[in-house]
Order: sequence, then C-alpha cells, then structure tokens
Amino acid sequence: MNKELLVEWNPHWNKEAGSKLIERELLKDIEQWLERKEILGFIGVRRSGKTTLMSILISRLSLKILPKNILFVKCDDDRVQKENLIDDAIKSYRELVNPEGKIFVFIDEVQEVDNWENTLKRIYDLEKDMKLIISGSNFSMLKEDFSYRLAGRIAYFEVYPLSFKEFLKTKLAIKDQISAYSKKNEIKHHLFEYMELGGFPEIVLENNPDTKKQLLQFYFDTIIYRDIIKKRGIRNAAKMEKMVNLLLQNISNPMNFSKVGKDISLSVDTVGEYAANLKDAYLVFNVPIFSFSVKAQEINPKKIYCIDSGIRNIKGFRFSLDYGRIAENIVFIELKRKNFSDPLSRIFYWHDKKQRETDFLLMNELKISEAIQVCWDISQPEVKEREVEGLLYALNEFDLESGLIITEDYEGEETIGDKRITYMPLWLWLLFPTTR
Repeated sequence: MNKELLVEWNPHWNKEAGSKLIERELLKDIEQWLERKEILGFIGVRRSGKTTLMSILISRLSLKILPKNILFVKCDDDRVQKENLIDDAIKSYRELVNPEGKIFVFIDEVQEVDNWENTLKRIYDLEKDMKLIISGSNFSMLKEDFSYRLAGRIAYFEVYPLSFKEFLKTKLAIKDQISAYSKKNEIKHHLFEYMELGGFPEIVLENNPDTKKQLLQFYFDTIIYRDIIKKRGIRNAAKMEKMVNLLLQNISNPMNFSKVGKDISLSVDTVGEYAANLKDAYLVFNVPIFSFSVKAQEINPKKIYCIDSGIRNIKGFRFSLDYGRIAENIVFIELKRKNFSDPLSRIFYWHDKKQRETDFLLMNELKISEAIQVCWDISQPEVKEREVEGLLYALNEFDLESGLIITEDYEGEETIGDKRITYMPLWLWLLFPTTR
C-alpha cells in the first residue's frame, strides 16, 4: 500500500493540528470502552460526525499514548484498492512505524471493504494488543454482521447529527439554567436556525447560507442514490425519490403505506421495502401505534420522522413554516438519541377509539414509562384542551402520574384530578434533560 497515503491519513503522527472539532456528548459513554477488548463501532447517517468522533478520540488518545501507536484507515478513499485494504494498511503501517505495545486502529466507512467482517473477526481473535474502532453508514448490513459474525466481539453506538445542545455550544456559552434564562432570546434565535437548517456538523460550521442548503442537497442525493438506490439495486429511482419527498412533506403525521403506494403507483410491499431501506440508511424513521397486538402495530398507519430537520426542509415542500411538525420531529430524534442504548426501550404514538392522541409513549422495561405531547402554540383554549385531553387519556390508560407537553415558550404546571401536567419550552427541554 502507498505509505504516503498512510501519512496523509494520520496527521497526528507529526502532531499537526486538525480542523475545528465539535465535542460530542456521546464521548462520555464511548471512552469507557476504549480499554476493553471489544471492537468499538459507530454507525449512523452519512456526514453525521462519525469521522469527527474518531478524530476527537485520536486527539485524546494522543495525549496518553504515543501518537504513532494510532492508525487511521480511510476506506472510502477512491485512490486505494478496496480488496485486502485493512490487512494491507496494517502491514504497511507496521513497516513504516514499527510500533511497540498496544495499537489502536481506526477504520472509517468499513462497509466499503468486501468481507470486512471476516477480516475484523480474524484480527480480533489473533491480535491481542490491537484495539479496533470502526465506523459504517448502513445499519442493516452492520446489524446482520454483528449478529452472525461478530457476536460478542463488538459494542456499537449510533451517531446522529448534532443535538441542539451540541449545536448551541458553537454559538453560545451556557453554564446553567440561570445563564440560559438570561440569554433566552439568543437561544430561541439559534433554535429557529437549528429547526430550519438542522445539525449536520459541516453545515453548522459553514457560514454561507446558500452553501448550507447546497450541502444539504448533496447529502440527500448521496444517501438516496449511493446508499440506497445503487446498493439496493432499486430500478425505479424516480419513484423512490417521489416517495421520500411525500414522506418528508408529512413528517409527524400517520401515514398509511397502502395510500402511499396508490399515490405513486407502487405495491404496498414495495413501499414497505423502500421504507425499510430509508430506515437502514438512517434517513427516515416510522413509529408504530402502541398496541399489545403486534399485528395491530403493523397494519395501522405509522408516524414518519426524518433524521434531520435541515434535510427535511430542503426536500419536503412546505406551504408554511410548520414549526409544530419540525418541533415534534426534533423531539423524536432526541428521544431516539437518548434511548438507543437500552434494548428494551421503544417509542410509540397512541390514540384511543375516539382519536384522542398522544404524540409519544416511551416504553422501558416492557411497560409504558412516559407520555409526551408536542404543541408549538398552546395559547388557543381549544388547542390546549385537545392536547391536555389526549395526554390525560394516555396517563389514565397506562397508570402514569404525570405527563409532559412541550411548547414553543409556555412553561408551567397544573394538576387535573390526580394527574400532574408539566409544560416546558422546547429549548429548555433540549438543553436540560434532567428537568424532564
């Protein structure tokens, strides 16, 4: 392998300063796994910050061990042959650096290399002083390989675009709730920016508004055409994109796959297959209705959410600034981000026979533990009554003492019967999770 490329990929060997990096909250959960033997995996949508996360870990490790004991391999570099890339890179690295002691090997976009899972399994089993850290963009492929080929050998984390808390750190210094309330207007200004353009790291750091939108379009095209249409061999690309646009226009709404199929002349099975592909690529998610019947969960309409509000807004045609839908989408992604590591955690929506609806039910340890409504403007009495009624029915149905309504700006608490309802602004809920 070309050793010049290895040097280019590994600027930390020469202690060269990297580009501006945004610290991620996920780091505190990840670092405890660095000393363990298991392969450490990062998965998620393209451009969400997986490579940056690796760069931060490399920077931190370089303060504790010799930088030359850390190797970074860039598998999506089009200048290298993919066959045997991992083995060739490690062999060339040893010839060039001759490291002593434990080494850390970071492998970015590992799915670009054929039979990568067999290579990693062999390295894991034979190399006792080598820690592997990998990233990938296709969850379905990774999930299957984790289960069948790397079982017991890997711990993985999902990487999402920046949370609002991470996003805000690039704009303002907020120490605590007192400083947050003193800068409330500034925080809300940045919240609207986040709602409009999302949290992809490179877009957050870009200053030109037109370039931000162009980047979002490039991201969308890469995910749709490279990660889904090309890799899945989808023949009708136009209908796939039409379906995605339809879903993005209707985020936070229940969508019937049969109706979607009729609208774009696709079978229900094909719509379901396309939806699974979108979920695998971490672009679009669907949330089932809560029911004790798995069949009822499957056949009922599912609520649709997008990985990032910026992607949604660049592709989902809008008649108005639908902040309510975007706010609900942001809440869903935050719930998913916070609960992914719990294998028993699930997110549902719910309504009763009279269509009294609750936006989110959180299930933990096989029981419903939390009920949440999202209502951007709760100033109108009839709107407040509808939202409270839907929440109260969920609290009674699932024997919960309290529920939460997330708003644009209204904050307060009230007791109705034996149930307590908390109203909390979206910005506050996103910044201070312990107040939830």
